[in-house]
Amino acid sequence: MEPVSKDVLRRWVEAWNAHDVDAARALLAPEFVRHDANLPDVVGPQAAGEFIAAAVAAFPDLHFDLEQLVAEDDEVADRLTARGTHRGEFVGVPASGRTVTFQTMETFRVSGGRLAEQWVVSDLLGMMQQLGALPPTAA
Repeated sequence: MEPVSKDVLRRWVEAWNAHDVDAARALLAPEFVRHDANLPDVVGPQAAGEFIAAAVAAFPDLHFDLEQLVAEDDEVADRLTARGTHRGEFVGVPASGRTVTFQTMETFRVSGGRLAEQWVVSDLLGMMQQLGALPPTAA
């Protein structure tokens, strides 16, 4: 039998891809915290919903391809490829109209069938370079 945590994470990615903030929030435990190597922590389902809404406002065609999914005990991890067109402000960068593709890896702790904690590592440097906000890295 497949771990329940994999199912929860698949539904999480589906909610993001559908831009369904309510469905995403429903998968979060009340004590949810999102830790991101590049951004401040997001605490609670309400704040997580606001984060999702801001991300899809900035990238209205944002889509994640689930490349890898592993689970053990109460933890589940994924590797995603994200794609989207920058149509609105994102972390202080005004809309550029550029399309980005970047990798993200996430690890979650699941509690009571809900996502309780998330750790995110994304290629924000590559994304910012694709947006034209930072110069390309020298070869």
